[in-house]
Order: sequence, then structure tokens, then C-alpha cells
Amino acid sequence: MPCTIWRCVMSALRDVQEIKRAHGIVGRESELERAFAAISSGKHLMIEGPVGVGKTVLALAVARHLGRSVSRVDGDERYTEQKLSGWFDPPVVIEKGYIQEAFIPGPLTEAMRNGGILFINEMNRMPEGVQNILLPAMDEGIIEVPKVGTVRAEKGFVVIATQNPREFVATTALSEALSDRFELLLLEYQPYEEELEILGRQLKDADPEVRARSVWITRRTRDHPNIRRGASIRAAISMTQLATRFKGDPLDVMRKVAHMAIPTRIEMREESKATTAEVIDEIVNECFSMPPPETGMRLVSPSEEKEARERGAERKDAKRMDVSDLVQVLEQSSVDGSIDSEDIGWAIAQNYSHLRAHLVDATMIEMAKRIAIRATIRRVLRLLGPVSVPTRLTRHEFVPGEDAEIDIDSTLERMLETGRLEPGDITVESREPRETAVALMLDASLSMSGDKLAMATAAIAVLAFRLKTVDFLIITFNDRPKVIKRSGQVKNLDELMSELLDSNASGYTDIESALRKGREELSLASTRNQVGVLVTDGNYTVGADPSEAASAYRRLFVVMTESHDCRRDVCHGIAGAGRGRMYEVSSFDEIPQVLYKVLRMVAQGTPSAHR
Repeated sequence: MPCTIWRCVMSALRDVQEIKRAHGIVGRESELERAFAAISSGKHLMIEGPVGVGKTVLALAVARHLGRSVSRVDGDERYTEQKLSGWFDPPVVIEKGYIQEAFIPGPLTEAMRNGGILFINEMNRMPEGVQNILLPAMDEGIIEVPKVGTVRAEKGFVVIATQNPREFVATTALSEALSDRFELLLLEYQPYEEELEILGRQLKDADPEVRARSVWITRRTRDHPNIRRGASIRAAISMTQLATRFKGDPLDVMRKVAHMAIPTRIEMREESKATTAEVIDEIVNECFSMPPPETGMRLVSPSEEKEARERGAERKDAKRMDVSDLVQVLEQSSVDGSIDSEDIGWAIAQNYSHLRAHLVDATMIEMAKRIAIRATIRRVLRLLGPVSVPTRLTRHEFVPGEDAEIDIDSTLERMLETGRLEPGDITVESREPRETAVALMLDASLSMSGDKLAMATAAIAVLAFRLKTVDFLIITFNDRPKVIKRSGQVKNLDELMSELLDSNASGYTDIESALRKGREELSLASTRNQVGVLVTDGNYTVGADPSEAASAYRRLFVVMTESHDCRRDVCHGIAGAGRGRMYEVSSFDEIPQVLYKVLRMVAQGTPSAHR
């Protein structure tokens, strides 16, 4: 047995080296070994990593080494179920009807019939409805195609998909059901030496110093505090190529090419006070503050290791800080309230209610509030990552000039019935955003402090801004409800959060009156797609059983905050009566993603499963 295992290991290593040689891949031995193991054993593989790390190159290299045919799909929000599974050729249907020869297989059915690989690039850009077609194919190797019948997969069929991390724009998380069918392979940016070798192979004639500085500048964008998403090696390649077209001082040349190659490949943080151009100038100047590198050597910043140590120590110090420490930090900070550390800013947000009692200067209190608001918004943005506008598939008669996909099956059926084809006989389908009105009801009794209310409010406000189709109202409650924002009312996010940070958690808890007030306010919204979201621990101390009030909602979701006296039975009962679902959260950090999941579910008309 050991001998057999050894032979398998050696064979796999030879395969990896052959794949690298045939496709010119630098490094990635471990990743290739795992990808080869998954695909050769018939497992579906999800490759996740940022743009430009070689996800597609790696996937296709392994597939071709195994001699499999590859059917490729590039994901985007306009991709339809019909494109993936297949469609009927209209002329053939008109002449002969719905026969097998009239069916044009899509990439999924083609890969299944050939026992090949369905390669889906950037899968998390595709609509969820399209993704879900894959479930029976991946589970049982079959799909049912209307008027065609059952398509069965031949041996060798697997799905390889790539996806960008959640923090990238225009992506969304895969459903739990679909994620469960994949093995995961994470691809990170490669080490400096490997990225430098990639440039050396692709641009052999380029100046070694230009290659080294291009790689250094590119890598610096990935950890710069003002940049959310840094550039891939493609930026370094572009800078090196562009630099050959310029003459003059090396610093000026690199500054020019950096301003051309980097802006389209990075994403700035929303809270950044510096512009993209200013940040690029800073990075280039930092790079040239070091001596030119020797050929093939790594450009090392003398301050890199020191800065890393300081950042680590800063994070640890922030965790150990108590209120008196934070008061001292505020007193020593600049007049405009700027604090470089996100960790210290978040510590101020979490302790703001206590800080108010310790700070006697009104200016200092206002500064602490500004820091708390900014820190909370930053945290929500980071926890949310990207969001995409939820859409629903609609079918209607074609209107000349509109941007929509023709529903071939429905159109053909109408043609066969009427024997003609007029514009009004053409059926089209399009994905449209669905407006949603949301009543967010926040339990402001003793278990909820101002920073927790602010976190939940920031989450719904950021989602409303990003999704652009959400009209939200906010109600806080203890023994009586208080309307903070009404439906349709325009209110600044800073103003909302300021009011909630200053609120004191106190009093008894009357969930029933809050639900009735929420329904009353929600009825004033202009859209009929209305949903309530209740954030509470379920422990009501006054008022009647809230289940009856919950039944007045079209959909009501409950986010139960875990505590020593939380009432799961009450929260379950409210969600059940409101035809919604209950979510348990142990930390308020979980709320942004829960709210996003709820809004997507409602916008897409997905039936909820109460639990």
C-alpha cells in the first residue's frame, strides 16, 4: 500500500510539472496539485481569488492536460437559464416542430453529453436562477429540458467555476445549496519573486529596474490604507510596457505610467480623504525613496517590517483599551478628529455611550461621535462587501427599441398558434429591479446600546443607497415605539446615526406596539412589496403576545440577538405569524449580511422557509 501511494504522489507531481511546462505557469505547484486532484477524481471545483491571479489559466491548463473538452461560460447579470441549458432553432421548429434536431444545446448540456468540463468564469456575477439550474446536473448528472426530455451526463462531466471574493463590486454570494456542491481552491497573489519572474518571462527585453519598480508599486496598492482593492500583476505588466514608450527621468516616467495603468485596476475606500492621483503619487514617491534594485533582486522597503510590527501592536493595543485610554487618545488627537487606526475608531464607536459620561468638553463629545459614525460606516461597508441590485425575471410583449432578450420558446409557440409573426407576437424577458419598502424595528430596551442601533441603521442605510430600490423606515422601541425615519423621508445617514448613538437603552419592552406602529408606517409606502424586519432578543416585558400584530405583515423577518434571556420561542412565533423567517445572530457584525440576504430574498420573490 505505501508503494502504491508513493507512485500516485510521484505521478501527480509529474503531472503538475508537465502542466507548468506546457502552459508557462510560474509557481502554483500546490494549487495545481489540488486542482488536478479534484478534477481527476470527478469533483466540481470552485476557484476563488482576486482579479488577475490566474484563475482561468490554472483551470483551463488542468482541463486540457486531462484531455477534456471545455464549454466556457462568462458570467454576467444578463445571462439567462435558456442560454445555459439550450434553446430551439426557430426556422427548424416552424418547419418541423419541436423535434430533437431543432434543439441547440447550451454549454451545460453540451458539456454533459460530451463528458467534458463546464467552465464558468466569474460565476458569482450570474443571476441566482441561472446558478440553480446546475444543482441537479452536479448532484445527479441529469437535467430536464422542456420538450427535449432528460439529458444525462457522460462520465467525466464536472463543473469548474471561478469567482471573485465577496468584497469585489457586482458580485454576490452563491446560495448555500450550490456552494455545498463545490470543492474550494483559494488563489492569492503570488510572492514578489514569482511576480517578478512572470514579468521577466513576458517582457524579457524590458529594463530590469522598471520591472522591479512596477511590481513593487503594484504590490503596494494592495496594502495601502486608502485602497480597498489593489491592482493585479496586469498593472505591473502594463506599466512596464508603457515605460518603453517614454523617455526622461525614471521617476517621472514611472509616475506617468502608474497614473495610466493603476486607476482602472484599483478601488478606493469610500472614506479616503485622498484622491486616486494623490495616492498613486505617494506610492511612486515611496518606491523611489529606495535605491534602484540590482537585476533580479527584490525591492525592499526599509520600513516594511517596522510598519507591520506597529500595525500588529496597534491592533492589540486597541483591543486592550478601556474608556480612560480612549479618552486620552481623543484628547491627544488632532482638532479635526482624525484617527488613523480603524481599530481605535471602532473601539470609540463601541464605547461611545460610556465616553459621553467621561468627556466633559462638548467639542470632544462631538469629535468622538464623528469618529464613531465614520468607524461604524467603514465597518458596515467592510462586512457587507459588494452588493448587487436584486432583480426578477419578467416576460412581456416586445416593445420596439427596448433592451430585452427574446423568449424563444414562448414566441415560437405563439407563432405556431397564429401562423404569423407580428411585433406583438414576440415575447421578451428582462431582469428588472423590484422596489421594496422595509420597516426596520430596533429593540432599544436595556440590551441594546447606541452603537448596536447605529450598526443596524448603518447597514440598512448603506444597503438602501447601494441597492437604490429600497425605501426604508426606522422605528426604535422600548415600552413605546419612536419613529426615527418615515417611508419616503430623506434623512442624512450621519443625522440618523447621531440620533441613535445618543439614545439610551432603557425601559420595558413592548414588541406588540412596535409591530403595530411599523405596519401603520409601512402602509404609507408607495410600493406594495413591503417587508418588516424586527431586531430583538424576543424578551418582551409589557404588551400582548406580538404574534397577532405580526400576522398583519405580508412578510416579517426576525433577527434575534442572542443573550442570556433571549426568547427563541417568541421570535419563532413572530416570524411564523409574519410568513417570514428567523435569523439568530451572536454578534451585531452579522446583521449587515443578514439584512442583505433578506432584501435579496424579498426582491426576487423567493419563498421563505421559516425556521
